[in-house]
Amino acid sequence: MTGLRQLVARELLEAWRTYRLLVVALLFLALGITAPVVTKYLPDIIRAFAPAGFEVNLPTPGIADVLDQLLKNTVQFGALAAILLSMGSVATERERGTAAFVLAKPVTRTAFLAAKLVALGIQFGLAVGLATLGAWLYTTLLFDRPPILPWLAMAAVVWLSTSVYAAVTFLGSVVMRSSLGAAGIGFAGLIVLSLLSIVPSFATWLPAGLVPVAKSLALDEDAAGLDPLLTITTSLVIVAGAIALAWWRFHRTEL
Repeated sequence: MTGLRQLVARELLEAWRTYRLLVVALLFLALGITAPVVTKYLPDIIRAFAPAGFEVNLPTPGIADVLDQLLKNTVQFGALAAILLSMGSVATERERGTAAFVLAKPVTRTAFLAAKLVALGIQFGLAVGLATLGAWLYTTLLFDRPPILPWLAMAAVVWLSTSVYAAVTFLGSVVMRSSLGAAGIGFAGLIVLSLLSIVPSFATWLPAGLVPVAKSLALDEDAAGLDPLLTITTSLVIVAGAIALAWWRFHRTEL
C-alpha cells in the first residue's frame, strides 16, 4: 500500500497537535488509577458519612471489585471515545476537500483508509495500555500484586471492545458526508448492540459479553456460562465487516 507509513505518521502527528491523543491517553490513565483507589476507600467514605447510629456492613473489597470498576469505566468511556475520535476520520476530510488533495498524490485509497484505522488502533492501544498499567500499579500498592500477563490479556479484550464501536463509526464516516452523521451511526450501533445485549441469550456473544470475558482473563479463571472464543470472534467479525463495507463504499465514492 503506497504511502501507508507516511499517512500513519501524518494521522498520529495530527492527533498529537490537536491534543486528541494526549487527552484520551490521560483520561484513560485517570480511569485506571481511580478504579483501585475508589474500590479501596469508598467503603470507608460511606461509613464516614453514614448517619449516626446507622450501621453499614460492607464486604472487604478485593481485586475482583477493582476489575469490576476498571472494566465498567474503560468499556463505557471507550465506546464514547471511539465514536468521538472516529466520526470525523473520513467525513471531515471529504468536507474540507483534503481527501481529494491527499489522494491526488501517489497514495492509494486502501492506504488512505488503512492509515486512519492503524492510527486509531494505536491511539486506543496506548490509552487502554495506560489505563491497565495505572490500575495494575495502584492495585499492587493498595491490595496485592496481580499477575501481569492475565491483565495484558484483559487489556487486549478492552481494546477490542473499543475497536467495535470505532469500526462502526468509521463506516459511518465513510458513508456519511458529515462527522455528525457518522456519529449518529456510531451511537445507533451502540444503542442497538446495548439493547440486544439485554437478551440473556445474546449477551454472551455480543460485544457486551467482552466485559465478563475480560474479567475472567484478568483473574485467570473460567467463568460459568461464558464462551470467550465465540464472544471475541463475534466482535472481530463486526470489526472486519464494518471495515470491509467501508473499503467497498469508499472505492465507489466520488470525492
